Amino acid sequence: MKGAHTMLGVGIRGTGQVAVQHVKAIEANGKAEVVAICGRSVEHASRFAATYAPNAKVYVHYEDMLSDERVSIVSECMPNYLHASEGILALEAGKHLMLEKPAGINFEETRLLSLAAQASDRKTVVSFVLRWHPMVRNIKRMLDNGAFGRVYYAEADYWHGISPKFNSYPWIRKKEFAGGAMITGGSHAVDILRYLHGEIREVHAYAVGTRDDFDYPTTYVAALQFSDGSVGKTSVSLDGLHSPYQFNIDLLGTKGLCRDNRFYASDLFPHQDGWMQFSCGTPNSGSVAHHPFKEEFDNLVDAILEDVPVLCTVEDGCRSMDVVHAINRSVVEGKPVEVE
Repeated sequence: MKGAHTMLGVGIRGTGQVAVQHVKAIEANGKAEVVAICGRSVEHASRFAATYAPNAKVYVHYEDMLSDERVSIVSECMPNYLHASEGILALEAGKHLMLEKPAGINFEETRLLSLAAQASDRKTVVSFVLRWHPMVRNIKRMLDNGAFGRVYYAEADYWHGISPKFNSYPWIRKKEFAGGAMITGGSHAVDILRYLHGEIREVHAYAVGTRDDFDYPTTYVAALQFSDGSVGKTSVSLDGLHSPYQFNIDLLGTKGLCRDNRFYASDLFPHQDGWMQFSCGTPNSGSVAHHPFKEEFDNLVDAILEDVPVLCTVEDGCRSMDVVHAINRSVVEGKPVEVE
């Protein structure tokens, strides 16, 4: 569709806080509009439409929304356990797909989603939103220009104490709906390591939990070996109810290092005698209102209309989930696991 300037119709699947942010991103784009809403109930969908998309048609059944020819893009914002199955249905219906992370809560459904994306000619994006964050994009640019030399250690952590006030609290604390801590939160950390440093070959992980209100372990740590032989670590914790949200990125290289928005780069700045800092903020907020959904959706629309690359396609997002599933398997088996 290169060179076309068609208004793209979007069908929103889900009516939670993430769906609200998706609508705002769509409205800000200028080349797309919300034409359909489908939630867990017609009552939820009707209230959502009246507030955020009054011109959208409300659907009772997801399959009926997929049959609407005005819907070119499906925005999938349902709980984790529905992402893969409903994403597959959207692709099979010939829709472009904006899929909330995670891209599947077990290895088998992730594999089926990846196969469906490979078989489709539709454009896809997975909301590993940190890839679009200004700090991450600055780090990526410095890495691409060799600012830190050869990176031999890479680390990322997702620490987010999920309180009962959290919008997703009723379902996110149940493994059957969320998939677990590494899937629902830690996948962000795993994905950013793959994006910044490359593929992960092997993991060895441990887990512990301190919360009675979750039915799965809520803190994980994993040692990592990357395909280039370098090493690293990732962790997730949903336990810190009395601590602020924290997303950490550490990269150690032969010519410098990076700690979140601070860095040393000896070749670029040979007289540097202290930390230098990016002027942009850090991604240390768990609020979805602070996530770069606009940049993500703009990327998808540009891919549809101008055939530009997408920062995180479904296939790419599924590869991050393969690492996550290997970490979960390592915890269960108590030994290192190779990433499939």
